[in-house]
Amino acid sequence: MLPAYVIHAKSLPERTDHIRTELDRAGIAFEWVLDFDADEITPEVDIAYFQPDANLTAGQKSCALKHIVAMQRICERQQELALIFEDDALLVPDFAGQLRRVLAEAERWPRPRILHLGAATNFYTPASQLEPGRLIYEGSRVRNMEAYVLGAVEARARLDWIARNRMSEPIDIAFNRGDVEMGIPFLWPEPPLAEQGSLNGVFKSSLDTKHHSQLQLRVQFAIQKFRRRYVKRWLNFS
Repeated sequence: MLPAYVIHAKSLPERTDHIRTELDRAGIAFEWVLDFDADEITPEVDIAYFQPDANLTAGQKSCALKHIVAMQRICERQQELALIFEDDALLVPDFAGQLRRVLAEAERWPRPRILHLGAATNFYTPASQLEPGRLIYEGSRVRNMEAYVLGAVEARARLDWIARNRMSEPIDIAFNRGDVEMGIPFLWPEPPLAEQGSLNGVFKSSLDTKHHSQLQLRVQFAIQKFRRRYVKRWLNFS
């Protein structure tokens, strides 16, 4: 299995056992990324990575910085490929087996490439593009960042891009522009291998600026999933 990093806030201990259980079940050894909790971001770090007028919460900045730390470690260790998880990721039952098949098929794409393993806010490849036996398709955007695969090549490209483009929006949205500029495709496994627990209502979201309840998130996510995965995808509804 690939080396793995888990983005985790020390202020969210309820997620510690969850992600450990998920990754133990998948047979994945991992390393915590605990740097830069929201109350640890100094003015110097803030100005180095974010625009002065960035409309971001401290939690959103913390999340971005933790992903940056994970990518820095991958670069420093020159890792060919590595997994990055957020601490609320929920993995499919046969995650390890499906990941092996996805990684094998991904070899068809030249580097740089990033595999977006999660479903994020329910983004799916249109039914008209699906082919029997095929696992990976080029998507239209970053599928959030609850679970993804990249290596030192891609991590270095993203870190260099951030150094040139201080962020003013959440890191996944920033990479919707950055990855396109760098020629990094959005590779989506179908079906996805993970969901994000703070979006589907398993956990209370620490980044939700609208302060939805878990019940609201659970209902909203279920409706959105049915609409995007089944109705819109197969019947081409808008």
